[in-house]
Formats: sequence, structure tokens, C-alpha cells
Amino acid sequence: MPGESGVQADRYHGFLFNPADLSEEVDIDLDRRREILYFVASMDRWTHWQALDVAWNASVAQVRDAYRERAKVFHPDRFPGLQLGSYRNRLERIFRRLTEARDALAEESARADYARRTAPPEEVARSTARQIENDARARERRARMARTNPLVSRVARVRELLDRGRQAMAEERFADAARDFMTASAMDPTATEARTLAEQARRKASSGRARELWEKARAAELQNDLDRAQMFAEAAADADPAEPRYGVYVARLALGRGALETARSRAEATVRSAPTLATAHEALGEVLAVQGEVAAARKSLERALELDAGLAGARERLRKLRWSFLR
Repeated sequence: MPGESGVQADRYHGFLFNPADLSEEVDIDLDRRREILYFVASMDRWTHWQALDVAWNASVAQVRDAYRERAKVFHPDRFPGLQLGSYRNRLERIFRRLTEARDALAEESARADYARRTAPPEEVARSTARQIENDARARERRARMARTNPLVSRVARVRELLDRGRQAMAEERFADAARDFMTASAMDPTATEARTLAEQARRKASSGRARELWEKARAAELQNDLDRAQMFAEAAADADPAEPRYGVYVARLALGRGALETARSRAEATVRSAPTLATAHEALGEVLAVQGEVAAARKSLERALELDAGLAGARERLRKLRWSFLR
């Protein structure tokens, strides 16, 4: 950014120019230097429309025309044989920015997508109003047809359930979404999308439920209520079998309570489901060590350290096993 002191030009919206940049010995007039400095300082925050100095949603033809006009002003080759100093690099940067904007807006489909993403607030408001009006009309048409045709009524209801389920998914109300999708699937067994979405929603609902149970387990553990902690942890692991950290947590809680068989079965199951999870091998190694199976414990701990050399607990447990073996 320019320095805090300098020459202010109103046409540049209060931008402060660095006097050292303006006074550099170059063959470029003062007004053009201001244009270049202002462009370089502003171009990273400008949209492509602003960089090319065209209106939002300008046509491809307008974009190309604007690019040619801007190139006449900022292309480095427009200054042949002149002393440009540090301005040469600035002009090259500007031309790259102009080319980037032209390329992004010169293809119709890409331009349309970019226009949607950079629409000004008033255009977004108009578009939203049009969509609300169109949706209302569509609902009115569906309701009118449903009153006279039972088949249309069922189709409309399935569509309504799918829309409501998607909205629930967007709001992370996964259990509600699953119910709507399952109802839609029951009403129309051919609606494969409803079955797919129902399964996705059920998984997400189970994952959310598992997180809640895991947090309750951690809270119970902090209160030294290990029995209650394990109950919640096992429920979390059962609710979301795809999350291996719950299985590791159950194994360690069980080990702390002296429930060695539970600890071992959970640790072994987690190793099978997540063979590259270092903490699963570490937990299994700890259980095996307590059960006196030294060779198997060492193997599990070594594997844990192969996967994650930073597991200090596994390293210390392995050191003790090796020391006890030597004794």
C-alpha cells in the first residue's frame, strides 16, 4: 500500500499516492502514473467487471471491446523505447490482471456463472423476489392439479417431502430430513433419489447423535464416573461405527476400569476397521501389555509408532516392555 503521506486525487476515491513513486524518473506523464499506481493497488480486490471497467453482467462482446481499450492504455508495448523503471513491472502485472478478467468473462457459460456470483445486492434482491413469485405460482399450479388428480397429488406430496428434506439437510436437522425422505420413498418406491437421500440423512443423523454421546462420555470421565462414561462411549461407537476414534475411546475407558475383554474386543475391532489409525494399534498394544502378551503388545506398539512416530505414550510403553524383557 502507498505511504500514509502523499498526494490525494479525488477521482481516485481518496487514494493516497506515494510521492516517491510519483517522482520516479520515468518517461510516463504524471496522470498516467497515477492511473497505473491506482490500478495496481486496487486490482486484487476488484471484480473482473471492475478491472475491465464494464458494467456488471456486460456481454461477451462488451468484455472483449473493453479489454482492447484497456490494453491500449496499459500494455507495456505501448511505451516502446521509453524509460519505464519500476513501472514496467506494474504494467506487466496490470496486463496479466486484464487478461485474467478477459479470459474469465469471454466464454458465455463461465461469464454467466461469474455474473451470478458477483451480482450486486439490488440484483440479488430482484432475483430472489422473482424466484419467490415463481415458486408461489408453481405451488398454486400443483395444488390446483392435485385437487382434481390423485396421482398428481401423490407426486406433488413426494416433491414437497423431498424439498422439505433438502431444507432440513441444509439446516443440519438430519433426523427430520431422514423422516421426510423415508416417507417420500414409501409413497413412491420408484423414487431412487429419496432412498439415497434418506440413507445420507440417516448417516448424518447417526453421526450427530454419536458426537452428542461422545461429549457426554467425556463429561462423565471428567467427573471420574467411568461406568457412565463407558456407557455413553459405547453408545457413540455403536451409533457411528465408521468413526474409529469412538472405538479407541471405549477400549481405553474399559482398560481403565479393568474390563480387559471389552477393551481388547473394541481395540481389535477398531484395528480391523481402521488399520492405518495409529491410536487404535496403540490402544490394542496397551491392552495386550496388561494381559501379559508381551510379544503381541510390542508388535502393536511398534506398528503404532510406524504410523505416527509422535505417540509418546506408545513409545514409553514399548520402552518399558523391552526393559522388562531384558531383565
